Amino acid sequence: MALKGTLKDFGLSDIFQLIAHQRKTGVLHLGDRGKDVAVTFDQGKVVGAEPRTDKTREKEKVGEILVKSGILDSEQLARALEVQNHTMKKLGIVLSEQKLITPELFGEVLSFQVRETLFKVFQWTSGHYRFETGKVSYDHQFVTPLSAEFILMEAARIIDEWPMVKKKIPSMEGIFAQIPGASDKIIRKSQIEGQDEDDIDIDIFGESDSPRAFDEDAIVLSVAQEKVFDRIDGKRTAGELSYQVLMGDFEVSKTLVELMGFELIKPISVPTATPKEETAKERVERGRNVFVMAATLVALGAILMLSFYALGLTGTRFLAFSQVTWEKADTVRRSVATVQKKRLELAMEVYRMEKGSYPNVMDDLFRGEFILFSDITYPYARPFRITKTDMGTVIVDPGE
Repeated sequence: MALKGTLKDFGLSDIFQLIAHQRKTGVLHLGDRGKDVAVTFDQGKVVGAEPRTDKTREKEKVGEILVKSGILDSEQLARALEVQNHTMKKLGIVLSEQKLITPELFGEVLSFQVRETLFKVFQWTSGHYRFETGKVSYDHQFVTPLSAEFILMEAARIIDEWPMVKKKIPSMEGIFAQIPGASDKIIRKSQIEGQDEDDIDIDIFGESDSPRAFDEDAIVLSVAQEKVFDRIDGKRTAGELSYQVLMGDFEVSKTLVELMGFELIKPISVPTATPKEETAKERVERGRNVFVMAATLVALGAILMLSFYALGLTGTRFLAFSQVTWEKADTVRRSVATVQKKRLELAMEVYRMEKGSYPNVMDDLFRGEFILFSDITYPYARPFRITKTDMGTVIVDPGE
């Protein structure tokens, strides 16, 4: 498959669609002004993404992430790499055999590397690409292949929400501290799980974006919020927290904003970012990339919705959206929301089959681990709601 050119002529979303639709196996090489990334595909799904730095042109190896996250120290990594060189085993297998890491945690590290690399690439406004077909090698035991749909939807969400987050967290060098007494204000998920649901009077979202709990002073944190909150010590930067919790720059920044909104943490050092001045040409190009990606989501959304009613349908062609204007942003968002609502409705049905009744509030689905915390508001800033009508229990999206 001869596929190469510039990202101005053929956008990343189009490239990912094409590779996924044709179920190709190979490596997609991306480059832009000293930055290089290699994305590995197996049968159309992403199984690896490795960045190269501007200075050394070397990959940010998984071992470096293990050290930055605090999972391993430098000596443990060096010994593991020495064993790997002698045995030619994959690093994950060596670390698992040495009881230094569980297979699940190593898989989480690999997923972190892939997601962070890809979502940064999707913010590029220029560059070139080259796809080479052929056999690929990766850790099947630890890697969970990612579909193009997931990557495109998550990348679009991050690009859409980043500007608002950056107003509060302009730099990953910012340092935060817990407000005295903050620990006494929170209720952890583990505390809730041990109680009878009939004894819990809680509606975390209801009509508000802010969590509510057992009384006016207590706040129920999501799993992600707990992970970040517990590691805030007045010393770690936001960038260091990103590695510590393996959530990525965007998710950590967004979570920090949420925790500040709950008045649980405060910034004690927030450097002002000094990014390169964006030219008018780059602004236009960035806008084009966002909406080409958004148009792709409309096509993917249509395919997903059709699949609900026509399971087994194959050979569907992706729709081409060549010119998407800013005026169509709301239409795109509503289309994505329709697909998201279908996902939530399916989760609600699974909940009913397991629990014997429908959930009362959206957070029941999250606490039962039927959905992710981000699913409750995606793609809006406001949450979906569960309500009871004459027709039964239904999900209402924020646009209705």
